[in-house]
This record gives sequence, C-alpha cells and structure tokens, in this order.
Amino acid sequence: MAKRHEPRNARPTVRATRPPSGKVGREVHRHLLADPAIRGWYEERALRSKLSADTYLRQLGGMAQRLQLEPNQIVKLAEKDPDKLHDLLVKYATDLQREGRLDSYIAKTFDGLRSWLRARRSRFDLFPRLSPARSVSLEGERVPTPEELRGILLPMSLRGQTSALFMAHAGLRPGVLGAYEAKDGLTLGDLPDLTLGPSPDFSELPFAIRVPSRLSKTRKAYTTFGTKELADTFKAYLKERMDRGEELTPRSPVVAADPLGVARGFAKGTGFLTTKGVVLELREGLKAHAPEGVRWRPYVLRAYCSTRLLMAEGAGKISRDLREAILGHDTGVAGRYNVGKTWGPELLREARSSYKRAEPYLLTTGKAEDSQEAVTRALRLLLAARGVPASQLEGLDLAGKSDEEIVALLKTVGAAIGGEKRAEKAVSVREVPALLEAGWEFVSPLNGEMAVLRAPPAGSGTD
Repeated sequence: MAKRHEPRNARPTVRATRPPSGKVGREVHRHLLADPAIRGWYEERALRSKLSADTYLRQLGGMAQRLQLEPNQIVKLAEKDPDKLHDLLVKYATDLQREGRLDSYIAKTFDGLRSWLRARRSRFDLFPRLSPARSVSLEGERVPTPEELRGILLPMSLRGQTSALFMAHAGLRPGVLGAYEAKDGLTLGDLPDLTLGPSPDFSELPFAIRVPSRLSKTRKAYTTFGTKELADTFKAYLKERMDRGEELTPRSPVVAADPLGVARGFAKGTGFLTTKGVVLELREGLKAHAPEGVRWRPYVLRAYCSTRLLMAEGAGKISRDLREAILGHDTGVAGRYNVGKTWGPELLREARSSYKRAEPYLLTTGKAEDSQEAVTRALRLLLAARGVPASQLEGLDLAGKSDEEIVALLKTVGAAIGGEKRAEKAVSVREVPALLEAGWEFVSPLNGEMAVLRAPPAGSGTD
C-alpha cells in the first residue's frame, strides 16, 4: 500500500492534545505532563503556587487543543514563523468573541502560553491586542445591605452561615478557610480567644483571628477579628460537630468537611474543604436571594466587610490603616510602620477596641447602630447626673470602652462624689448674692426669708 502524504501546508496531526475521555477541569490536560519539558515548566511554577501551575497547564492545553498544535510545535512556530502563529492567535481570539467570551477572559487565556514560551526562551510577543474593559462581568453586582445579608444567611446550614460570616465580618478570603486541594486551612488554634472543652466559648469579644502567612494572599501573617454574631453562630456550628462525634483540637479546621451537604465532593480526607467547596454553598445561597437585576458572587461577602468598615471609618470608629490590615491588604509604607509589624499586647488591645466600635456597622440585625447610640447616650446622661462636667464628656469615647472600663469609670465618679461631704446651710436671702459669687450653689428657698445653699467643692479656693 502506498504511503499517504499530507499536503505541506496541512496542520500537524493532533494526538497528545486530545483530552482523555471522562475527565474534566484541570485533569483534562494532565496528560501533557508526560513531556519532560512541560513537566519541568509545570513543577517550577508549582514551587510558588500549585494553583497557578494547574491554571497555566489548563490554559496551555486548551490553547493547543484549539490551535490543533502540540505545545512544542507552538514553540517551533513562534521561532520559525511568528506571523503565522500571530494569525492563528487572532483567529483563536475571534472565535472566542463569537462564542460570547469577554475580551478580559480571552486575554487571560494567553497567560499559560506566555509562560510556556518564556520557559522555552522564545521571544515571541505578537499576541493579539484586545480591549478588556475592567469589571464588565461585575456591572450587575452591588454589596448587600445588612438586612439582605440576614436573609441570605437564614436558610443556610450552620457551616454555610459560619463561612459567610467569617468573610462578611472578619473579611477572610475563601482560600483562608479552605486552601487549594483541601491540603490546608484556618484551624481552631488560629483563634487564640477560643477555649475548647465540653462547651467551646470565647474568652474575649470581639475575638481575634490570626491568619498565618501560608494562607495569606500577601504571604504575610495578619490579625483580624470576629463579631459577637459570628461567635454565636460559630459556637452553634462547633456544637453540631461535637454532637456528630467529632473531637475538637487546636488542629481541627474552622470549617470542616463532612460526608453530607452540598460540599461533600470537595474534601480530600484531610478534614479541610477545597476553596471551591467553601464557596459552593455560599454561591447557591447568594444566587437564590439576589434581587432582580443584581448578581452576587461569594466574594461580595468580603466586599460587604470592606464597605461596612469604610462606613465605620467615615464615622471615625476605625482608622484606615487598621481597616486595611484587618482585610489582609498590603498597607503600604505608612501602614507597614503602624500596623504592619507583629502586634504586641497594647496594639492588639487598641485594635480590638477599634473593631468593637466598628462592629455595629457589620451586624445584620439592622438596628445595631441605633442601639449602640442609645446605650452611649444613656451612659453620658448617667455620668452627667453624677457630676462629670460636659467638657469631659465631649471627649470621652464610651463606645470604645470595654464593660470593665465603664464599670471602673462609674465607680471612680461615684467614689469621688460620695467621698466629698459638702455642707449646706440656711442663710438670709440678703446673703445669697454674695455667697453665689463666692462659689456656693443654690439648693432651695426656705420660708420666703431664707434659702438653703451648698458649700463649694473642696479645693476650689473659696471659704
């Protein structure tokens, strides 16, 4: 039989780029790792981030499949005929546009090929120019109100509520609660104020959350806090886990995998959930309760925390540097000197106090801010009635004080007033003007010809 010859301009036969049957997601292109060059490139990327390595492999495999070229054939084409590769990439981008893909999505798919070409020492730079409009996919998204967030939480499981509140009140990213491939995540030992036992509880509120550097996007450890609402929900969730027979230890996950529920397929036997497993239940709850014309992704919960703390910052309850630090952002040079170092006891106490002042802005009750203001006003009136001058009350930050500090303040005022015995005496009405000028206080009239006056405070310099 004569050997069949293909035309010289025919595209190479595709073999390795065909995905194995039945595989989905990142597993589709795993067969490419049989090539030592691709495996070396992949493993180098994985040294820094396994997630990035898998993403780039998937992008490269998808690109090769679309172009009907092997990854190594793309490298050769980039060296020998870059114009032809440019034309193929233009057609690739055009096809995706016709399929309804945004330019921002298409531009992102080139990242894997860029990385692969750089690893092969290729200088190809003729990638198609696109016009990726920023945030087009988020135009229908806005931050929920506290009342809307409450409606989102109610139908969720305790695990879903816990995950949502750790994002909405503490500002955690989903990858902190459950890392890629379920190999890591936040543990109970990362909550220093949590005491384990028959009835887990928090020794102090708001409770601290220490995010280790390995889970931080900036690769730097940071501290944030949780509200009383989050603490109550989390304690109920821990009790549910204990009732199922789980033994809680400092190494136990904050959000744990279990054989039931919507995220049962996103655990790998480590006790943690994958990041995708963490957001799965949140995505369903947000989608079910989004108002008409509004789109909510799980990340909107973290945006809720940022926005509500921004409102608290505008009201003078929390500083910008501390707000950025709580969200795990890079705080820049100024913030690095103020809150970017390891927090000592004094700074932790001040940060906790600031977060407590901002806490009413995060709660989902809807009336928390009004209630806080009412309590603060009542305390001011009580202190005024006990003799604290108005000038001192104006600069007194009652909202930022702990219960113990307020009790101590009231005791101090009470002791000062109770320990001072100011004499009262009846004097003729003719003497009243002179005594009032001398610092005496009018108490009450007496039989029309006399009046009761109270002596001035001790140390006032009057007799």
